[in-house]
This record gives sequence, structure tokens and C-alpha cells, in this order.
Amino acid sequence: MVMAMTTALLPIPAAHSPALADPEDDGSVEPLVVERITPDVIREDSTLRIAGEVTNTTADSVRDVTVRVRYSRHPFTNRDELDEFASGDGWQPSASGPDEEVTSALPPDASEEYSLSVPVEDLDLTSYGVYPLVVEAVDADGGVLGSQYTFLPYTGGGDDDVPSVDIAWVWPLMDRPQRADDDTFLGDDLHASVGAEGRLGRLLAAGAQVPLDFEVGEEDLVELLGLDGDPAASPAEEDEATAEETADSVPTEEATEGSGNGDEEDPDAGEAPEDGEDEDAPEEEPRPSRTEGVPVTWAVDPGTLDDIRRMAGEEHEVLEDVLDVPADADPVRREVGADEAAQVWLREARAVLARDTVVATPYANPDLSALLRNDMGDDAGASIRIGQDAVLRALTFEADGAFALPPEGLMDDSVYELFASHGSTRFLLDEGAMPPASWMSTTPTAQAPLSAPDEETAEDPFALVADSGLSDVLSMPSWEPGESALALQRFAAETAMIAGENAGGDRVVVASPGPGWNPSPEFADGVLAASDDLPWLSPEDLDEIEPAAPDEREDTRRNLDYPDRATEQELSSTYLGQVEDVNKDVRLFNSVLVGDVDPFRPALLRLESVYWREEEALAAATRSLVLDAVQGRMGDVRVIPGEPVTLASQTGTTGVLVANDLEDQAVIVRLSVFSENSERLSIGSYTDFFEIDPGAKTTVYVPLSARVNGRTELTVSLHNSAGEPISTQDTVIPVNATGLGTQALLISGIGLLILVAALAPRALRKWARKQAARSGAAASAGGDGDGDGDGDGDGDEPDGTGAATGEAADASEDAPQDSAPREDAGGGDSSTPGDSAGSASRPDDGDASGPEDPPAASPERDDAERGPDGSGK
Repeated sequence: MVMAMTTALLPIPAAHSPALADPEDDGSVEPLVVERITPDVIREDSTLRIAGEVTNTTADSVRDVTVRVRYSRHPFTNRDELDEFASGDGWQPSASGPDEEVTSALPPDASEEYSLSVPVEDLDLTSYGVYPLVVEAVDADGGVLGSQYTFLPYTGGGDDDVPSVDIAWVWPLMDRPQRADDDTFLGDDLHASVGAEGRLGRLLAAGAQVPLDFEVGEEDLVELLGLDGDPAASPAEEDEATAEETADSVPTEEATEGSGNGDEEDPDAGEAPEDGEDEDAPEEEPRPSRTEGVPVTWAVDPGTLDDIRRMAGEEHEVLEDVLDVPADADPVRREVGADEAAQVWLREARAVLARDTVVATPYANPDLSALLRNDMGDDAGASIRIGQDAVLRALTFEADGAFALPPEGLMDDSVYELFASHGSTRFLLDEGAMPPASWMSTTPTAQAPLSAPDEETAEDPFALVADSGLSDVLSMPSWEPGESALALQRFAAETAMIAGENAGGDRVVVASPGPGWNPSPEFADGVLAASDDLPWLSPEDLDEIEPAAPDEREDTRRNLDYPDRATEQELSSTYLGQVEDVNKDVRLFNSVLVGDVDPFRPALLRLESVYWREEEALAAATRSLVLDAVQGRMGDVRVIPGEPVTLASQTGTTGVLVANDLEDQAVIVRLSVFSENSERLSIGSYTDFFEIDPGAKTTVYVPLSARVNGRTELTVSLHNSAGEPISTQDTVIPVNATGLGTQALLISGIGLLILVAALAPRALRKWARKQAARSGAAASAGGDGDGDGDGDGDGDEPDGTGAATGEAADASEDAPQDSAPREDAGGGDSSTPGDSAGSASRPDDGDASGPEDPPAASPERDDAERGPDGSGK
């Protein structure tokens, strides 16, 4: 049988190959190209036609160029012979077929078309099978200018007696991780890939098998906002939002008591119906099913879907030339708006994938074996949970959780147990994980039983093993002229050989291209069409394949194996240790967030992807970008430095301003204020543990007490609830205490005023006595002349008071000048406010019964008696 190539083109790297870019034309030219082999199915009554082009790739003209066919009348006996023949080193057919002289002279670089035909009955093919065919161009001397090795699948007289085999397709929609943190893309690759001519755009169109509309409409963005209306939110952020929204709908213990059979509550079960609700209400409307074309099972990477959804949502950053940035520089960043091509791709993917079975890898296809081997099981489990949620957000429906897709189709016992613990019972594996038994000479069926893990399962687990020969065929080049036709011929030959094996019983083969599959549109469309058109193939839905009954099972495959080469290729412990270092910062950042949220978990899972096995440099650059993003967001929770503090008294209060610049997360932090020298400056009680809303600031007032004048520094830092510092650099606040010197001056001034108040009455009395003495002398001189002022003129004091007063006056005038200090000392130490007040309120030590004190002294005494607060003693 042979395939006609009339469809458009799609690109294809090898199965499980990391190559994701479209192939590039290296400028080389094949001297002989086979463009078409028809008809699609070669029967006894068919006419074989071969057409193509021959080119002179030499530096000289070539004479008498002829294109001819060589073949064999005996078919291949096993699949291994196909590989040997295709390499050109195996069996060389000798039977001559049709030939045609193309031209008498072919100049250098010139090309000529050719066309050969022959009735199939003239080839004398014996029976159903695959026959070798060589098409070659020769010159006049018989020298071969170019040749192509291909195959002729032949059905014989008709299709009635043709053997058949079921074929199930696993169609990949995957890409390597495209982001560092959630808002930063590593380049433009994904933007181009989702377009109509991009790799993911072509794969979606080919697998859909119906025309797609890649035109963007005004309603697309609104339609694609997702379950919570935010296309940009990360899976971890949306988990938190979903948890908050559904918290009130969780049934209480009272509501669930007596409602079941005593079994543990199913966490995936729906809400219990409330009073008045119809328990028999119809379930959610089922998704539409495929009505035309070959059934395919879509294998998606939730990380890729999440990348596309983020790209479709809103403005984001794209880095340029990440690997070309010098070590001491930052990559160039540019802002890119919501991508319309991504919006359209998501719209079409939701409609197309809803009609088929969708299975998903864990988020970003992490290296699960390496994670479990390095005690990072929490990340391995999180990748499954976050992956399921990401698919739901991107497609609005869930992937089939019964299927598990281990990285590169290989898994050890620990990965098997991990998937089984999350409910998986069907495992899509590479043939390297379960090779055919050594005694097998034919292709075994894809189903293979697996030993049940420790966990109890509702059904027996089994593997669906992809055929390695088909995986190799699907990885064949298909972009250059003639490559697609030859690849399709090989696909037809491989499947015809499988169907023709005398294996007995019904068999199914699984065709599963690698995650980076990049076929030409012609080849991608062609293999699906061939699955439906070739008489020996019967398309099967992967979801409909069941394991053989226990009494019908044969040990056609070896037990589950994890090859040594797979262990050698795992992400190294050194690399994962560096990822763990980033995780420590993530954990510290999460510790201050309000609620059980983990916004950087998807970014960490992207760092743990199997794609980085062959991309060490890009992995290191991505890891650095994630670490910078974590530390940057940690720095958004900060103490805002203030001005230096001056204490104008012995005590005071300073305000510490704490900001939460995170736009989408509330935080709860502990403030620590530490004095450089607690003997000089001590700190009182303050509020040290508090919550701050997104984008908000709060001021914490810290009481201070200075014992000595001078400069002291306060160290201010933020911690989580466990006391771990969340910033790498503390904030220093200088405090200058000057209030103690001012207080001393104030006390001295008050003492001086008290001293003045105490001495003023004494001075006034002295002045009054002098005035009285002068008045008496004047009266004596102007009266009776005896100086006593009584008019008797005798000058005698009967009681002696006149002489005592005069002597006292004289003594007062001649008194030593230190009498005032002695009196002050008797009144107390004026340097203390209490003594000063007491001194101001004590009566004069002088003559209490003498002349009245002047009115000026009275207010001071009254004030002293009332006390500083005016309330009296």
C-alpha cells in the first residue's frame, strides 16, 4: 500500500525529543525526490504511480539521466528488516520495475520532473505484506546520482481477507516551561507557537480534523477569563480563592451524620443537597462527543496550558536573549499586552478537546523519579494536584484522572505508587518501561497488567504501552520536499507489518508521538487519515481500551522496569539542591502571607521539569530569575526608613512605618526594635505582631527612654511568626537624646527664682526700716527735739526699744554679706524642683512680727503653697 500526499504540512522532532522549534532549511538539495506514490492502497488491480524530481547536485553536466525502480517479489518477514532496509545497508532488491529517461543532459543545479507507472499485476507480488522498493536516478554510465528507499504495502486481491489491528492515538499538546516567575516569559517561542502557523496551532488543527477559526473576536477575552474571571492568576492563587469561595458550602458534621454508610467522606464528592433541593436533579450536562474523524486522546501539559492562559490574560514581561546576558547584567525586558493568538487558541482548544478524552502530565512535567529520590515528595505530589487545577482553569473541564503520564513514559516503583495514590489506574508508558518478553517474535498488544501497589484501588491497574517503532516513524523528518511522502509510506508499512503478524487474538497498538512533536501539516493530517483509510487499521478510542480478563492474560511483556539510562538522565542532586535553596526563600515568603497560599509553587515546579535535563544553562538562568523574583516580592514587605529621632526630654515616642507593597496578598509580620545600647536608651512596650492589607501601610509607635544624652542607634527588622527574619538588611534609626541638658537648665532657673523670692522680703524690710529711721530722725528734729517723736523732748525710751531698734538697724546695715546664703541653705537645696517649691513656701527667718511684706511676695508664696498643679498641698 502507498500513501498520496495532498494535505498541508506540520513539523515533527523525534519522540521524546526536546527539540521544539520549527525545522530550518539548511540549503542542501536532495538529488532525487519522491513526491508522490499512489494509490493509497496497492491492490492486485491497481496501477502504481511514482512521481518526483531529479536534480543535478554536481558541478558538471550529467548525460542521459534515467529514473528507475528496483523492488523484490518477496515481502519482509519481520519489522526489524524494515529498519535495516531503510538504512540502505540491508537486503538490496534485484527485480527491475519501470524506468524513464528524464533528459539527455542535465546541467549543474538544474532539475527535471519524472513520472513512473506500472500495473501492480506486472510486479508479480505474491501475497499480503510489505515489499522493498528503491527509486533511483542514474547517468549514462549507470552511476547512481541519488536514491530513495521506501516500501510497498500490498493487500492482494481485495480487502476482505486483510488482517487488522486497532490503533489508538495519543496526540500531544505540550511545550517546555516558558516562564520563570508567573509574569516573566523566557522568550517569544510560545507566542509564535499558538498562532495558526505555529507548532501548537498546527497540532491543534490537525488533531481536530475539522476547520478551525483562528480569527479573534471582541468577545474572546471575556469568554476566556476562566472560572474566577482572572486569566492571569496563578494556580496557587486561584486555589486560595476557590477555597475561600467554597468554604461556606462545605457540609457540617451535623449535616453528614447518618447520611452515609459509615465510610470516610469522599473529598471529591459534591455538596450535600440542602433542604428543598432535589437530590435527583440532573447532573451537569455531559461534554459533546466527536462525530467525525479519528478519535484521539489529547495529552496536555498543564504547565503549557497555564503559560498560554497567562499569555492570553493581560500584560506580561518577555525577556530577550536570556542566555546571552553577561553575568553582571540583567536581561532586557519588554512589556507585552494580552496575546490575541493565545486567546483564540484557548477558545478553539476548549471546543475541540471537549469532544475527546484529555489526559494530563503533572504540572510542567516534573522529573518525578529525581524528586522522590531526593526527598522532595511534597513537590511531586503538588505537581499532580496543581496540574489538575490548571487544566480545569484553562479548558473549563477536568482531565481524566484515571490516566497517568510519567515523564518520558518511564516510571519506577515510587512514581507508580505516587500516581496510584492520586487515583490513577491506567498508565501510558514507553516501551522501554515494559519491553516485549524475550520469547515474543511479534508485536504484543498495548495493554499490560501491573501489580497492584500498596494502596487499595477500585480496579486493577494496567499499562498502555506505546509502540516504539511507530514512535520512531512519527519522528521522521517531514518538512523538506518528499520527506512527508516517505514518512507516510513508512507509517503504512509499519502498521501493515504489525497487522500481518500471526499473533492471534485482538490487539491494539498505541501511537504516541513525543511531547515536542513537530510534524509537517501534510504528515500530521496524513497519519490520521491513514488510520481511517488503510484497510488493516481500525481506529480506537484510548478510553475504550480495557485490560484483558485475568484468565486471558499472557505474559507478553516484562515486568515494570526503570532503565539505568533513565536514572543517569535524571536531574542531578546538585541541581535539585539549588532548587531547594530557592524553595527556602519561597517558604520564608509564604510564612508571612495571610491564608494557606503558595504563589511561587508553580514556578518551582517549572524548575523541576524534565525539559531541563538537556538545558543546563537555561535552567540555571531561569532559577536565578525565580530567586530574584522571590526576593523582590519579599522586599515588598518592608520598613520604610524615617528621619533621625531627637529626644527633647528623658522620654519620648517614635513611629516605625511598615509597608506591604504586595498588590494581592495581605501579610502578618512581627516587628523587632533593638537598641544598640540599652543602658543609654531603653525601649518600652509596643505592638509587635500585626496584619497589613495588600498595598497598605501601618505605623507602630515605639516608646523610648534615655538615661544619658548622646547618639544611640535602633535596629529595626521584620520577622515571621516563628521569629525568622524576612529581610536580608535591617533598618537603622539614629536617636539623639538632648532632653537631659535642657531639664538641668530648667531646674537651675527655677531654683534661682525661688532664691530671689526668698530674699526679696528681707531686702524690703531692710529698706523699710531705713525709711522709718529717716522719718523718725526728721520728726525729732522738727518736733520736741529729744528725738523720740513723742513731743516730750527728753529722748528717753522707757522700755528700751528705741535703742534696740537703732542698734538692730546698725547691726543690720553692718551684717556680713554671707547671711543670705546661710538663710538659703536653711531653706534647702534650690537645685531640685521639690526643694525649690518648699523654699518658696517657707516663712522668712527674719522678724515675723515686723513690717508687712510687700505685696509682690504674696503671689509667689501662694503659688508655692498650691503646688505645681494648682491643687494645693
